[in-house]
Amino acid sequence: MSILNRRAKFDYEIKETYIAGLVLESNEVKPLRQGKASIQSSFINEQKGEIYINNFEIISVQKNFDGKKKVRSVKKLLLNKREIKKILGLLTTKGYTAVPMEIFFNEKGLAKVKFGVGIGKKKFDKRETIKQREWSRKKERLLRK
Repeated sequence: MSILNRRAKFDYEIKETYIAGLVLESNEVKPLRQGKASIQSSFINEQKGEIYINNFEIISVQKNFDGKKKVRSVKKLLLNKREIKKILGLLTTKGYTAVPMEIFFNEKGLAKVKFGVGIGKKKFDKRETIKQREWSRKKERLLRK
């Protein structure tokens, strides 16, 4: 089960992608495996030389709790120092931001975050993307006939 941020590729022109480990607490693993999390409004920033994901929303379901509890939290990303320096160098460049694209579990069962570093698209760039997508769909329809 993976959690996707579909708006990331539409809103940003991704230059580089990275995969980092995610530090979780014990009660956050099960909802994440069930897909009860959201990264739509999440963003990645630097604090004290380390990289964190902010506004990461996990809907925790507890046995002794009557309802669902949404928790927006800050989680640390596990990266090598070399990768952190490279990412911080890109983020200090004007216009660059880091956006989480996907959260998944690898073969060993560890939670990973795939995030991209890129530049935000302008409105006309987004319109151009939509036009290209519609044209490719129209081409496919014409070729099928």
